Amino acid sequence: MASIHINDIPSKVEHYVSRHRLRDAFKLLRHYSSHIGDWRITDEIDRMEESYSMMLRYATQGAVDPERDEMYSSIVRKIYAMLDRISRQLSKPKSSKMYFSTVRYEEMQAGDTLGSLLKKYTTASNEASPYNMINASSAQASERMMAKEDLEKRIFNKVWTLYPISSDDDAALREAFESPVLPDYFKDMLISAVLLGLTHYYDERRVMMLLDIYEKSQSVNLSMRALCAALLGMYMNRSRLWDRKLRQRIDALRELTSWSSDVKLVFLQFIRSRDTERINRKMQEEVFPEMLKLRPDIARKISGGNGLGDIANLEENPEWQELLDKSGIADKIKELSKMQEDGGDVFMSTFANLKSFPFFSDVVNWFMPFHLDNLTVKNALGSELSAIGNLVLSSPFLCNGDKYSFILALSSVPAMQRRMMLSQFDAQNLNELELRNASLGLPSGERDNVANKYVQDLYRFFKLYRRKGDFNDPFIRPINLLQLAVLAPDLTDVDTLSVVGEFYFKRGYYDDAYHVFEILGEILPPDSQLYQKMGYCCQKSKNTAKALKYYEQAELLNADSLWTMRRLAACYKLMGNPAKALEYFKRIEAKKSDDPGVALNIGHCLLELDRPDEALNYYFKADFIDEKSTRAWRPLAWCSFIAGDMVQSEEYYNKVLTDNPSSGDYMNMGHLNLAKGDIREAINFYNLAIDANNGDVESFINNYNADRNHLLKAGVEGSLLPLVVDAILYSRD
Repeated sequence: MASIHINDIPSKVEHYVSRHRLRDAFKLLRHYSSHIGDWRITDEIDRMEESYSMMLRYATQGAVDPERDEMYSSIVRKIYAMLDRISRQLSKPKSSKMYFSTVRYEEMQAGDTLGSLLKKYTTASNEASPYNMINASSAQASERMMAKEDLEKRIFNKVWTLYPISSDDDAALREAFESPVLPDYFKDMLISAVLLGLTHYYDERRVMMLLDIYEKSQSVNLSMRALCAALLGMYMNRSRLWDRKLRQRIDALRELTSWSSDVKLVFLQFIRSRDTERINRKMQEEVFPEMLKLRPDIARKISGGNGLGDIANLEENPEWQELLDKSGIADKIKELSKMQEDGGDVFMSTFANLKSFPFFSDVVNWFMPFHLDNLTVKNALGSELSAIGNLVLSSPFLCNGDKYSFILALSSVPAMQRRMMLSQFDAQNLNELELRNASLGLPSGERDNVANKYVQDLYRFFKLYRRKGDFNDPFIRPINLLQLAVLAPDLTDVDTLSVVGEFYFKRGYYDDAYHVFEILGEILPPDSQLYQKMGYCCQKSKNTAKALKYYEQAELLNADSLWTMRRLAACYKLMGNPAKALEYFKRIEAKKSDDPGVALNIGHCLLELDRPDEALNYYFKADFIDEKSTRAWRPLAWCSFIAGDMVQSEEYYNKVLTDNPSSGDYMNMGHLNLAKGDIREAINFYNLAIDANNGDVESFINNYNADRNHLLKAGVEGSLLPLVVDAILYSRD
């Protein structure tokens, strides 16, 4: 066996399995297991390979075996499980990652099984119930709550790091999820622990448990969280989904009326998470800086130059809106509101800096649903727990993690200011807030909102946790559930694909949009608009030849589309076929004779085809149609030079030099003077060209030499050209 580093073995085994080369996978797996030195593991690998060899023997003998495919899948599943088992065992003693340090700690607590911890928690939860706390002192109440929260953390860590989940652990967890006495928030938290384990190692029991909870739970919160977790866990382990039982389970779930719609709903939430970085950038780079610039102006409007006045009696000033409109912030805020209506996460940038509180040092707290019994919340709000706590609890637009951030930030505000803020939340203002919430366009429906906020909580953990590098971030690449064959019947209908494709397309994710439109193209009858969009996606991805193919298909279905003609013309021009581009621009001209852009493009094509006199006519036409524009000046100046009309060329270049001239403009003016025989003036303009391009002499020389033929045609002697270059270089010494 060729030398291979131990860290590369897992990916190599996966590569062999994906290529159906199980013999090589077994060979490498056995080599991997030798680093542990456990004969039981080697024995299991031998038995797996023996089963595979027997199956091969029957297959090569031509025996009919209806169970062959299932047996093959079972062997593959066992290879993956063994690979994970060996990998985990090798990493456990020495890895500094949080997962393994937690595993090591839990293994030292030998007497604490998951079942025993859950029993302790049931007792602690009962002791901390409102009924049993009636006669408890403040110290006793605090002690009971701390004991309860310590157990919540222990159980979360236990569930997170168990691998594989045993039948006893599975039964204990299911009993906890079905328990009528355990708090709902605790069950919601456990869902995240089950999911977090799946982000490290695939465990079929975890997925099946999540799917069962989705089906059976009467709680919308628990059900939708379980579905989000199951789908994300399946996606992250999509190469491992070889089990017929899982396919059969999902087939059974399709009998539920809510299944397909819920799967689509969760898929759309994962897709929306893709947009969070774009929204975050917009907030950080556009909205916040503009608002900071505007702050002094608003302060002046408030104070009138005579101090701040009575802040408590301030009313909305109509001039503020005028300031917002003029600055462009109003338009950006409208755009953000539209993003929020579409389910976009507009609060990520606001709360990202509020995740440094000690509360967020514990993994469990990133997944803890916001509740008023939490000691951190109680300590932060004190006597204002009921007023502020209930307001935050009922907020429909903050995810759980952001609610904790808000409370912790609020607790650092001086008491007097906090009371002032609290006084604003009288009954009238609360009613107004509810009305505003209703008009915010929040995700419609409770199931949608639960999924939306849960995905936001997950996104924040994987992006903002201080030790995020210890975890496998599912959001590092787009989450595309279309890659899960087992979900194909639920996601490949026309309506879902259309929504997904349009989402990607409108936000500029052209590669993703193309792949969705490609699937749609296989389902729908030929459609001109679909081909247009596929072509546009290819063009934006720099695949001009492929774009051309789709635009041609669109043209066959709708030959009169000006948009398609423009794209075809542009593609042919980019591909170096000005004759074909000219053909399409002429067709466009027949429909839009007064379009200066079309006239310019026809001129460009004619110039490339070495027909400068005809090109000049079209450049003049463009200049005449749009006399206020300067965009025809440059082509007119250059085309006149090519045509040999130096007087006309100079006339237009003099105009160009008044219109923010570029390095190329100075170079062309140098060419003109060189053709006129004024070498000294030509050198002056060439130096200006170099200066305008940051003094890049080599770039200038390359461009100068590229224009050699044009200069020769203009009457410049060939022997003079290199001398001019040296003269320029000497002039710059």
